[in-house]
Amino acid sequence: MGRSSLPGVLFGWESAMSHQYKAGDVVTVFQISSSKELVIEGKATIRKRVADIDGQYRVEFANKPGVTCERFVDSWGQDDPEKYVQDFNRRSAR
Repeated sequence: MGRSSLPGVLFGWESAMSHQYKAGDVVTVFQISSSKELVIEGKATIRKRVADIDGQYRVEFANKPGVTCERFVDSWGQDDPEKYVQDFNRRSAR
């Protein structure tokens, strides 16, 4: 499941779900607020991939050095996090 019938061809959602970050990469982490809106939790450094869970990583936030926590890293919002949050919240409000 998830593979195209064309050898070597992945569709956008397939490549987005594969682990693409490595230890030391800095990413934006998002979370859903209590009011059910997407918000930016902050910038974090990837420390380790969580085995067998696509998009799940151990990360360290700059404001909590030495403390790691597990987060899903949404690859779709990395290029323009603010726009991604606005678009996501606009779509979910419909």
